[in-house]
Amino acid sequence: LASLDGLEGITAIGNDTSGHSLFLNTVPALESVSGLCGVAGALPGSLIIEFVDGLVSLDGLEGITDIGNDTYGLSIFLQGVRALESVSGLRGVSGALPGSLLIQLADKLVSLD
Repeated sequence: LASLDGLEGITAIGNDTSGHSLFLNTVPALESVSGLCGVAGALPGSLIIEFVDGLVSLDGLEGITDIGNDTYGLSIFLQGVRALESVSGLRGVSGALPGSLLIQLADKLVSLD
């Protein structure tokens, strides 16, 4: 899976019983999340992206304005995203996060601008 193309019609995302709204795990060929460009407003749960080695940016998530948290207390968890160069796709998120912000194993991410 190299992209999320075909999901452009999704306008909102709920959360699962663990409190995750967007959870991408071990999708090494994924290069883009731009297929989620229609999602707007708040994510009631966490945003988790881990071990997605090909992902360069979070472009496509600009419509997200608020992020909740999960049962582990995480709001945003980015791990093993070694090609990620920019989180500017989250520029629409503002205000307080109810959970933690954790970024690790993101070798190319040099700024949170």
